[in-house]
Amino acid sequence: MGTVMVTIEVGDPQGSEFREVELTVDTGSTFTALPARMLRELGVKVDETVPSDLADGTTTPVDIGWTMVKVEGKTFPTNVIFAGENEPGLLGVVTLEQALLAVDPIHGRLVPVNARRY
Repeated sequence: MGTVMVTIEVGDPQGSEFREVELTVDTGSTFTALPARMLRELGVKVDETVPSDLADGTTTPVDIGWTMVKVEGKTFPTNVIFAGENEPGLLGVVTLEQALLAVDPIHGRLVPVNARRY
């Protein structure tokens, strides 16, 4: 298994302007993390600050908001973390589930899945 990278488009909250970004798919990340500067330039507002558990076991506050994204041909609103400029961009599990996608780590790609109701 290796790192799965994807290119998505991130838009303003109205969905009228989009920018392409390459992200690492991270099923351990709840929300998609994007550079705070880019989000502010797109007019994305911070809705709240929440505690976030990091891989090293520490907890830190993060700002989250919502905006439009295009993933694998689907356009929808999703929550985003305002990440620092030196932090990697991550495609989180909430965005994956909203797009009805899962990770195929063997082939390094996203694959469609059905919605679940259990």
